[in-house]
Amino acid sequence: MNVILGSQGEEINYAGRKFTLDGALLRNVGTITTTEQLVKRFDSLKVLRNVGTVTINSPESIMLARDKFASLLELAKNHVPIPETAMVEDPREAMTLTERWGEVVIKPLIGSLGLGSVKVSDPDIAYRVSKSILSVNQPVYVQKYVKKPDRDIRVFVVGDEVIGSIFRFSNGSWKTNVAQGAVAQMLTISSEIKEIGLKVVKAMKMDYAGIDVVEDTEDNSYKVLEVNASPLWHGFKTATGINPAKFIVKHLLEMIKK
Repeated sequence: MNVILGSQGEEINYAGRKFTLDGALLRNVGTITTTEQLVKRFDSLKVLRNVGTVTINSPESIMLARDKFASLLELAKNHVPIPETAMVEDPREAMTLTERWGEVVIKPLIGSLGLGSVKVSDPDIAYRVSKSILSVNQPVYVQKYVKKPDRDIRVFVVGDEVIGSIFRFSNGSWKTNVAQGAVAQMLTISSEIKEIGLKVVKAMKMDYAGIDVVEDTEDNSYKVLEVNASPLWHGFKTATGINPAKFIVKHLLEMIKK
């Protein structure tokens, strides 16, 4: 998809031909290897919306969700409970945070499926991991590890409805991503989980989302770890029998009709 700007306004072009859409479901922005590539795709999606296409999620919401730190910042502003989190560019800071919090998770600022996340309790190892990340000019995202049962919760929200939630039980690993072997099990939605899910989507200005929540056993509370603007749902569908695609398409069609 290419964008053409001119005296006649903005135009979306593909394979040499202009095209228009009433609505578009934006699953993701594809594999990104450079900042320039990311900017181009983001700008193209904004133009797609500018020419009248209804998009879900919005380009801004997708970008916000991809930036883990910025999304947690937005959630904190809206009084959504989150773990203590920092972003540093000095390995000594990561070392200090590990000493302070006891156990931390160091993960990519932009990433998915739990890939690249490392749980660390030794400050020296935190220093080495951080130094390795910084050597390729990447910031270090450090989050206090939340002591929890061997599971987390995935909450699926579409529009103003929580369509379902599941437990994701770890399977020989501290990670609870289904893509890394976790086992999904249906969870009856409580009023508290529902409230958190709807509050997160509102704060992030999203049309649908998969929200990762953990049960903090130290203070008996829920905390939101991440918000996914393009969540996978194979495990969710298998455990609940609910197909999110139907709800998402229905929501998109309703927005187009407005």
